[in-house]
Amino acid sequence: MTDLVELVETLRNAQTEILRLAPFRDIGLVPNPGASTGAISAAEERLGVALPPSYKAFLRHFDGWPRCFEGASLLGTACLGNRVYTEFAHAAFAAAETPEPELGPPTRPRRYAHVIPFGVDLQSTTLFAFNPSVVSSHGEYEVIAWINELGMRRESFPSFLELLIELAEYELEGHRSLHREQDQTSQAFPQHALQQSA
Repeated sequence: MTDLVELVETLRNAQTEILRLAPFRDIGLVPNPGASTGAISAAEERLGVALPPSYKAFLRHFDGWPRCFEGASLLGTACLGNRVYTEFAHAAFAAAETPEPELGPPTRPRRYAHVIPFGVDLQSTTLFAFNPSVVSSHGEYEVIAWINELGMRRESFPSFLELLIELAEYELEGHRSLHREQDQTSQAFPQHALQQSA
């Protein structure tokens, strides 16, 4: 299994640099301390289904991550299975514009009731959920990510973290390009102004 701590640290490093260049971004850089085995078991009991091995490993290191990505938090043991987050997930997948239509548009059989939300923002514009109907030989659940009305699927939680890293690095490159352009403009302006004054 991919080293989850390493993936988390890579994502944090990218987001730290994003905040340096774009301090207005709403990004949380500090995951919560790890959860106890009892807390993880209690969350699974509340959910009525086992969590995938990778997310349980994540919880042992980090019991959730506030505002991890695009304002969405990765849920810790206290929030997993919470009815409010489940309703957020159902509302998102029930919407006509859902990017995963087979999971629940009004015109098709609603199969979204079995997804397990593990990340959401308060506006329900960003949603991360496990799909237990697709399970790997290692017991990993497929991940469905809905980010700003774009739907994406990944085979597992580690693969999902790699997706977040890719998206963060893409955003970071955009901020770096903008800052390079601003630096070039600021360097060129004094010379241009001097030529005009002459």
